[in-house]
This record gives sequence, C-alpha cells and structure tokens, in this order.
Amino acid sequence: MPGPPKTPTHLTLVKGNPSKRAINKNEPKPPSGVPQTPKHFDKQGKYWFKRIGEELDAIGVMTTLDAKALELLIEAYVEYRHHCDTLAVEGYTYRTETQTGDVMIKAHPAAVMKADVWKRIRAMLSEFGMTPASRSKVGAKGPAEVDPLDEFLKKRK
Repeated sequence: MPGPPKTPTHLTLVKGNPSKRAINKNEPKPPSGVPQTPKHFDKQGKYWFKRIGEELDAIGVMTTLDAKALELLIEAYVEYRHHCDTLAVEGYTYRTETQTGDVMIKAHPAAVMKADVWKRIRAMLSEFGMTPASRSKVGAKGPAEVDPLDEFLKKRK
C-alpha cells in the first residue's frame, strides 16, 4: 500500500480531519499498562523492557497489546549494545592478508550489523513516539494530565 501509514483514530481526532475521511468508531481500545516481561530475555533485556515500558506507560502510549512491538524494540536495542561492546574491544576494522601477501584493512562484521540494527531501532522508536520528531505527532495524555479546556467547559455547564 503506497503512501504514509494510516493515522490512528485518536491522533486523527487530536490533529483534526482535513480530508474528511470516515473515522473508525469501532477501533479497539486495549487497556493501558506495561505488558509482562518476556521470560526469554536476559538480564539486560528484562531491565530495558521494564524501564522503557514504564516510561511509555507514564506518558500514556503503552498498552498491554503493545507487548510484541516493545519486545522487538528491546531485542534490537540489546543487540545494538552487544555490537557496541564487541566493537569497543575489537575495533571497527581488522587487518587481513590477501593471497598475494598484501595487507588489507576491512570493516569489522559487527560494524555492519550495528548499522543494520540501528535502522530497526530508529523505526521502532518512532512507532512509540520516542524521538523528538515523532513525539510531536503523538497526542497521548499521561495518566494525571487534565485538559484545562475540558475543566473550563465542565464548569460552564
């Protein structure tokens, strides 16, 4: 399907609907909250799953239905950290000798893998509104946030 991804209904209501397309009134509204941490994660994965899940829940964008998406983000982030650790020890390049005896300097395979996983992380971060540019497009309210306009209008009734 060409074009940008479909905007979620709650964002369409916040931003406005200039194209006047029909709004799905039956869109599922999963319960908010941090999903359970996957059992297969190592210590680092469990830590980041809990921490990022709580941060997303605090700003009102985390639901229990987002478990798989958060799992993919955390798996990619942990993989990225492993590549960073490997490259810190082994360096970004290595020397090798060709068949003719010449010395060749090649990029470490972990450097290529790190670049690939960074692209996946960046895509997942924007799905959750975790980058400055994508955050401006998310209209979620935190649990304790009250809209002053709503309060004013309630008092006038």
